[in-house]
Amino acid sequence: MPNQEITKLLQNAHSLSLGYSEQKGSYALRQQLSHFLKNRDIHVSPSAILITSGSLQALQLIAGGLLAKGSTILYESPSYIQSVPVFESAGTVTVGLTGKDAITQQIHKHLRTSDAALFYANPTFHNPTGRIWDLAERQQLLATCQQLSLPIIEDDAYYDLWLDTPPPPPLKALDSQGTVLYMGTFSKSMSPGLRIGWVAGPEPVINRLADSKMQTDYGASSISQYVAEQWLSTGINVQVTERIRSALKERRDKVLRYLDAYFTPIATWERPAGGFYIWLKMHQSIPINTLFEKAFQQGILLNPGQIYERNNTQHLRISYAYASMDQMQYGLKKLAEFIRDLQKIL
Repeated sequence: MPNQEITKLLQNAHSLSLGYSEQKGSYALRQQLSHFLKNRDIHVSPSAILITSGSLQALQLIAGGLLAKGSTILYESPSYIQSVPVFESAGTVTVGLTGKDAITQQIHKHLRTSDAALFYANPTFHNPTGRIWDLAERQQLLATCQQLSLPIIEDDAYYDLWLDTPPPPPLKALDSQGTVLYMGTFSKSMSPGLRIGWVAGPEPVINRLADSKMQTDYGASSISQYVAEQWLSTGINVQVTERIRSALKERRDKVLRYLDAYFTPIATWERPAGGFYIWLKMHQSIPINTLFEKAFQQGILLNPGQIYERNNTQHLRISYAYASMDQMQYGLKKLAEFIRDLQKIL
């Protein structure tokens, strides 16, 4: 993480007001975000942006402030580990869409017999699978949801962390009818500890979410908002993001080589085009709890598929973003050995 750059920004914060910010968050930050999002072909005014304490809070505000208890949320399964519990804790019913049919076909099938309040989407460098929707898939999803009057939450935490070529435009960039609520965060490129995210959408909806946020915490940290505003206004974000992309690409390529060396006979995977994750699919199901315990005893912490999707005993999420390459090589080599041993006794 860019600790030195953040420290320098804080050194210039002597004139910062430490009182409560405006209801929607720092106006200066919202102005900068409005300019920043134009680089993604998203055109929203500062009044249509709400600053949140991380993107997770945006989900919590939407779930608690916009959705009636008992309403149904559709999402692409598997999903980000925190998203489904947030919706369920607000009293909604969650339905994961998965299988060989396209997501749009499954949405149509579901709405023939039931109702839904919204669709939760993570179309760019999806967590946990690393998948990226192409332009045609995005256009089809948006057209389907607009036809069915089904709002979309677009969670776009990894958009700038492409490693080969820039991704297609976000759903929000294609949205001319106010169908999409667009969520983003600085946690992946700047610092998770600052807890700064945002949600952009139709102004009446943003106003309602801002009311809910004020009842929750009276606004995000003034210091964190100042750092985020300076991060954008000085252009440091561009330099640091390029540096992060370069480092992530090198890490990804090394981890792919380790996977080729140790996992080719026992699993498959796709080369991620961005983000942090590789979705490893083992050729056969194994007792995941046993694998978890064996790995934990060797100092290896796993993210098995079943924490993202119930009854998934064939996948592991591999992150190439944080551990050292020595740790990654050791962990993947040991993990492959454990999997081969378990497959022999099945």
